[in-house]
Amino acid sequence: MPTPQFDRPLALKDQVYRILRDRVRQGDLTPEDRLVDATLARDMNISRTPVREALQLLVHEGLLDTTTRGFKLSELDQTEVGHLFELRLLLEPTVAAKSALTVDRKGARQLVACITEASETADDATPQRFNAAIYRFFEILTSLCDNRVMAQSVLLYHDRLAQLRVHMMASPRHRALAAHGYMAVAKAIDAGDPVTAQNASEQHIRVGITTCRTLGLMSEI
Repeated sequence: MPTPQFDRPLALKDQVYRILRDRVRQGDLTPEDRLVDATLARDMNISRTPVREALQLLVHEGLLDTTTRGFKLSELDQTEVGHLFELRLLLEPTVAAKSALTVDRKGARQLVACITEASETADDATPQRFNAAIYRFFEILTSLCDNRVMAQSVLLYHDRLAQLRVHMMASPRHRALAAHGYMAVAKAIDAGDPVTAQNASEQHIRVGITTCRTLGLMSEI
């Protein structure tokens, strides 16, 4: 990996944490990959201490698990996936509806731009750019919601779903299907229509549930 440029006023462990968290979010890691603090420290040209502290933060947040050979992407069993999608159905449609009531022109344009970018990268050989665009969509979406606890919860469980996206978004067809659903949500928010935004979000999540079941990734909810 290229040596990153660090912003010294920010603690090194926090900068390493952000770099590694973004790798998780974008789908750079597979379940077989192992993150070793000594290797990462050498690649980043820094000491092992901030790297290990950053890795432990990601373990604490449920994004990584420890192994005898380093750290790996946290695994979700079928029941956990079902629980996370149940939570999505409870929160995301409401966040979409709330965002439709508070969105300004800049926010609406940013939402649509993120999904446009995701659509344009759906046929990439790997899903990294697609996943990055989708996560930016959620960062903007949740910033528009006036319930900060609800918004933060959405971001946290989307981090937990990172391992699932490795499987779900491996197929360009599934990426295109996801982009279509997100665009319906973005356009409803852009129109300031909370009812349509809520319904589009729920429909999109239910399509995701069907995809997960088809791929054998989740149990019934």
